[in-house]
Amino acid sequence: MTEQGRSTELEDQGLPLTALAVAAGRAVETSRADQLVADPFASALVVAARSHLDLPTVWPAQPAEAPPLQQPLLLASIYIGMRTRFIDDFLQSAPATTQTVVLGAGLDTRAFRLPWPEGARVIEVDSANVLEFKAHVLSRLSAEPRCELITLAADLSLPWREGLLAGGFDPAQPTTWVLEGLLPYLDAAAQHAVLNEVAVLSAPGSRAVIERAVALPKTDGIEAKLREFSEQTGLPMSELLARADPQDPIELLEAAGWRCTGHTVEELCSTYGRVLSLAAPDAAAPVAAGPGVPGPDLTRSGGPAPEQQPTPDQSRGGFVTAWMP
Repeated sequence: MTEQGRSTELEDQGLPLTALAVAAGRAVETSRADQLVADPFASALVVAARSHLDLPTVWPAQPAEAPPLQQPLLLASIYIGMRTRFIDDFLQSAPATTQTVVLGAGLDTRAFRLPWPEGARVIEVDSANVLEFKAHVLSRLSAEPRCELITLAADLSLPWREGLLAGGFDPAQPTTWVLEGLLPYLDAAAQHAVLNEVAVLSAPGSRAVIERAVALPKTDGIEAKLREFSEQTGLPMSELLARADPQDPIELLEAAGWRCTGHTVEELCSTYGRVLSLAAPDAAAPVAAGPGVPGPDLTRSGGPAPEQQPTPDQSRGGFVTAWMP
């Protein structure tokens, strides 16, 4: 079951806390002097939700001295900033497509803040309450999309193809697919189903950027880490993240004829000049942020035993970029 289908006990203003935490991460990144992303709407979205969590929206002068409950979220904002910039760069690179589909769009604002080419159409897919809240807040800000924007309410753990086709998606056109922070909330079967639909619905010339899901076998070590992080931050990751050892998207897409490239989080750190740490550069070893949304690092000391760890290219998930010839 995805975060879209969780009970309202896990939500503020009817919103998944993880969606708010990711928006807060973008707000923090935007506030940095060395920002990788400028999202002028992220902070307003967080404020409008009136969350019971103390979500940071500004990068502090001394991040290592921030309140203990905010430190994991500040740490995660470093990852979110790199993730957002990586996907932004992909979307603005050639060869662009007229049609873009964002699966599990959450409070993403790319339709409003990126320079889209003339005639571009963006289709955002997520739960109705998330899409309606975002539209309401952005309307109050007098924000206008910089492309044709179509929103589709759907639970991506259930069949969604017919709704996409009815909503204006054209399977005869090349499509750019964005899967950001989605797969970790789906079990292995649902991940496979989503990626299979992407492959089936893609015309030649389509492309995709996909955030991998970390393999999360159900072990005592992983369960303890998830519970600890959930208790520390108030984000119920122990209840939200699916326990799954999913097939790598590269394997599935290459079998369908796609050409794929994997990108590790370490590669992003090198590209964007970031370190996943709140410590000063000469301080002790950093504490790492997890993938998808703010989460615990399951692969450093205190995590699962070495024989239970994911392979290096999947230790924090990483990303896949793919192209359909």
